[in-house]
Amino acid sequence: MANSKSDTEFLYHLRGIGILAVFLVHAIGVACGRDELPWGAWFREFSVSKSFLLLLPFSFGWASVPIFFVVSGFCIHLSFKRTPDWPAFFVRRFFRIYPPYVLAVLLFALVVPWTRIDFSFSGAVQFLSHLALIHNLDNRTFYGLSPAFWSIAVEVQLYLLYPILVALVSRFGWNRSLTYIAALEITLRGICSVILITTGTVPLSLGGVPFMYWFSWSVGAAVADAYVSGRSLPFANQSLLIWGGIALASTFVKPLDSFSFMFFALLTVTAVAKLLRRKRATVSFSPFFSKYIKTIGVWSYSIYLLHQPFLSVASRLPGRFHVHPYPLLVFLICLCLWFPITAFSGLWFRIFELPSIALGKRLTRMNSDRAPKAPEASPGS
Repeated sequence: MANSKSDTEFLYHLRGIGILAVFLVHAIGVACGRDELPWGAWFREFSVSKSFLLLLPFSFGWASVPIFFVVSGFCIHLSFKRTPDWPAFFVRRFFRIYPPYVLAVLLFALVVPWTRIDFSFSGAVQFLSHLALIHNLDNRTFYGLSPAFWSIAVEVQLYLLYPILVALVSRFGWNRSLTYIAALEITLRGICSVILITTGTVPLSLGGVPFMYWFSWSVGAAVADAYVSGRSLPFANQSLLIWGGIALASTFVKPLDSFSFMFFALLTVTAVAKLLRRKRATVSFSPFFSKYIKTIGVWSYSIYLLHQPFLSVASRLPGRFHVHPYPLLVFLICLCLWFPITAFSGLWFRIFELPSIALGKRLTRMNSDRAPKAPEASPGS
């Protein structure tokens, strides 16, 4: 299969849709004080405010995190297959992710008043665990500074697992490797399901273990491997309707809820495979909206880093004007905040993210130039 950058252009649109959906679910959390329906004995209950029921469709924005994980697995493996160099891989990943992230941590830990940490032992733990990207492994730090940061830590830990995935595939092939990894993720999610049923709450630190997401991330890599190698795309013949129905239904059933992330990942990878199978796959929007969604897709990492702490401003604004903070009013304020937050994120992307990416590329090129070159074969050899 011949492939080019135009074939994967739709991934920017997926990221754009994903970051908008994440923004909306976090806006619901600010407006309503919750972002999901409560549990009954076995099923979700609808005994919530009318405001939340009105906004309920937006509460599924959390399912964009599986989109980001699948797209990440796809892009990471696609890049590595084209340039199979481990030192270069980790240098590029470091400068792609870490410098903009550290600057965001410094912003929220030391500058922004309502997220600023105090100079205490617990504050130091918050700060250092976030710098080390291990805050997802402790209940006390999981949602510290910015709740959205947990998934960045998981993603980086999945990068560290990536060489193991490559080694497994080299030895066992993709089918067996995915089977082993799926068994691990299913087992962990099964444990979470038992805990949820018996105690009503799954510890955040267990839900943040990277092995819980390894299969959901690796399926994107599997599609990338087939795509770049010109093989038949796995998951391309799966049904979007069936996976969508299973994923949606699982969020309402207590024993299945722990598996919903994996089901949404399978829905996503099926959509990606189907779009790749089309020549020059695109997502159909009007030209203006398509360009806008692609732009916020390009900025999606910066938006993800910055948006959630600033959204909390929406719940404070009505009180400043002696207005009752009605949920729908706060949600409307959140929607208005989308524009300054994305504008700030666009600046962040240009000032910090792009130069960091360029520096990573420059360092890998310098290292490649310094590496000894193999002697060219002489004519006739």
